[in-house]
Amino acid sequence: MPTLNEANATRLARLGIHLPEVLLPKAGTDLAKWAVVACDQYTSDHAYWNQVDAIVGSAPSTVRITLPEIYLEQPGVEGRIEKIHAAMADYQARGILENQGECIVYVKRTTEHSGTREGIVVAMDLERYDYSRDSKSLIRATEGTIVDRIPPRLAVRRAAPLELPHIMILIQDESRTVIEGLAAKVSGFDKVYDIQAMQNGGHLEGWKISKPQDVEAILVSLEKLLDKTIADQNSQTPLFWAMGDGNHSLATAKARWEETKKELAEKGESTESIMAHPARFALAEIVNIHSPGLLFEPIHRVVFTDDVPELTETVLSEGTAEVAQIREEDLQKLLVSPEGQNKAGYFDGRNWYVLSYKGAKLPTARVDELFGRFQKVRPSARIDFIHGWDDTKKLVSEGGGVFFTPVISRERLFTWVQENGPLPKKSFSMGHAEEKRYYMEVRRIVR
Repeated sequence: MPTLNEANATRLARLGIHLPEVLLPKAGTDLAKWAVVACDQYTSDHAYWNQVDAIVGSAPSTVRITLPEIYLEQPGVEGRIEKIHAAMADYQARGILENQGECIVYVKRTTEHSGTREGIVVAMDLERYDYSRDSKSLIRATEGTIVDRIPPRLAVRRAAPLELPHIMILIQDESRTVIEGLAAKVSGFDKVYDIQAMQNGGHLEGWKISKPQDVEAILVSLEKLLDKTIADQNSQTPLFWAMGDGNHSLATAKARWEETKKELAEKGESTESIMAHPARFALAEIVNIHSPGLLFEPIHRVVFTDDVPELTETVLSEGTAEVAQIREEDLQKLLVSPEGQNKAGYFDGRNWYVLSYKGAKLPTARVDELFGRFQKVRPSARIDFIHGWDDTKKLVSEGGGVFFTPVISRERLFTWVQENGPLPKKSFSMGHAEEKRYYMEVRRIVR
């Protein structure tokens, strides 16, 4: 009997996806301690990650086999990476992870702020992904990729036998034909987890879909959506899979795949053998951009500097914007209105300002350019990208001047990227920090 991938080979090739062999913790594992929020969240909040560490203790957990990015540029990161690889080997040796076989996982996540978001976990074909600005690949970046962010992440992936995804990829399915109908069919699927996620992460449920007829039904609906996308965009190179979260994780997986191809070719392996390697694919959760539980949120900026007054003076003398003082509550209302699409806010711990721009360039790009000019004068300054108004605002107490930006509407995203290429880096987020994907599913990326 052919495997699910063999039976659906033509459809999967056209869609640029693969049916993964999903690994999940064995029965008896405390999944509430296993599942931890995406590593690229709370990147300046040591207290958060200290609390996670205390909650987990010695229990098996994804925090032991991922690298929270708050530690990425700190001393001792090489030792942390070695511990991650050792923990992966230990979990495999002790049988913590069990193979669920080839399947799709239907995910349902309910949070206090956004409500219910649904998705399906599959593996993306990295041969069909290109994050360059002029890319016409089936899987495409929606924001600029910061190439400098790939090497440290690559150091984790190179020696890792396993991958865990916090990647979320968007489809444009206004009629909700692919994912949303699965909720009515869960009685026929195998439920594989049901937890309350730690640190206000909400309720997380997952069902394994492995019956051939159920898998085929999903693939057929995806093919129909692809045909519609080709017609709607009037293009044989449509944007079908659009990066939502985890852009740099997918870019890292791509970089490692290119290395792997080269290494295998140098060993004399055949093209057929190379293309069957598991590193060719990367796990991701697919979400409909029109999901009511998917809220588009801005990503704000904090500039850390030992001279915030100097930064404020740079803002006030900003030549590309009109600058005026404003009340915090008025700025919040402005940035979520249509009139706020060309504006940004700034707070230095004492006063609030609104920066008004002219021209087509997005405010996120304007703020990044302002930081670039400031850093030339103050080289020690650094920028971080923060989710959530209050989480951004509080960083003024840690020596930062904070910038607040609007977010592009979901209705504009696919059209914008198809016509203009990726948005400026870190232009939008989907939900608050605690609503980001929690690590659960695992996949082997070595033979």
